[in-house]
Amino acid sequence: MPALLSPSLSLLAACSVSVAGGLDDSEANRVVVALEHASIAATKEPDPTVDGKWRVDVANDDVPHALSALRDEELPRSLPPGVLDAVGKGLLVPSEAAEHAQLIAGMAGDLERSLEGVDGVLSARVHLNVPLPSPLRDIAPPHGSASVLLEHRGSTPPLSADSVQRLVAGGVAGLLPTDVAVVMISRSAPPSVDGSPFGHVGPIAVARASVKKLQAALIALVAVVALLASAILVLYARVTRLRAEAFVESKPGDRPP
Repeated sequence: MPALLSPSLSLLAACSVSVAGGLDDSEANRVVVALEHASIAATKEPDPTVDGKWRVDVANDDVPHALSALRDEELPRSLPPGVLDAVGKGLLVPSEAAEHAQLIAGMAGDLERSLEGVDGVLSARVHLNVPLPSPLRDIAPPHGSASVLLEHRGSTPPLSADSVQRLVAGGVAGLLPTDVAVVMISRSAPPSVDGSPFGHVGPIAVARASVKKLQAALIALVAVVALLASAILVLYARVTRLRAEAFVESKPGDRPP
């Protein structure tokens, strides 16, 4: 029985291929959404190689299209460093200027994470110009400023420029919304690679969302056929043995006097 089922298991393993792994939950969701926009059916599964992380699988035939779509969307992407990642790294005894630069980089990274967490935002870059305050000076330091480059999918941005200004100004002490410059870039949704909403399982054309269901059904059918074939072989062997025993018993020379 295991020998008969092994081809089915091999077929199941070959049906889907991982195109991205080691992702956190939000990034895995972002990859799945991008692939769905490209008319590529994708599933999110726990990554067995990294604890607490996810991977995204697509049908074997869709791998080239999926990789092309992810490359166009610049996915998956690495997370910008946050405050906890930036502070305390570098020199053994960092200078005040180095610590300030690390803190600003961490603050910008946290703001970028917040903006990129909004559905429809493809990427965000936050540049902060926050002068280092000096306790030895009586005068106030120069006023700070910030600029944001936001790339989004579709013609309508998921956030207004005013919302972005208030978000960034609220995350940096002493910064006003009017001190934040926002530039938004629109990127159209990627079209289907082959222009067709259908995928293929061998010679069969089905909707891309149903490809995995059809593959699973075919694998189950192969398993059932294998089980039936095994049962038929066992039954045939038993019938053959019974016929042989009946033939031996029916010989005249073997009958007792």
